[in-house]
Amino acid sequence: MVGNRGISFGLVFPGLEIVSALVLLGVFYCWWRGREKGWWLVLLGGAANFGERILTGRVVDYWLIPGTKLYNNLNDYLIFVGLGLVVWEKWKRLK
Repeated sequence: MVGNRGISFGLVFPGLEIVSALVLLGVFYCWWRGREKGWWLVLLGGAANFGERILTGRVVDYWLIPGTKLYNNLNDYLIFVGLGLVVWEKWKRLK
């Protein structure tokens, strides 16, 4: 288990909470506008990470990514799968 005070790969910068809130608002807008299921997963995972960061000052990553020294949590996977679904849904519409 690892306490991550930053974003992906432990990157930390000033104003992280503000940037995170703005990104969440952008994701909410994309979901509201298009209603793709993938955006809902991104919003859910991002909001859970954001809430944990606001309450505790960090996000706990508890699953080791096989073959690396990197850790993720369920919320990170929701974001990853959600973005994959968004790309898939957009790609299907191009056909």
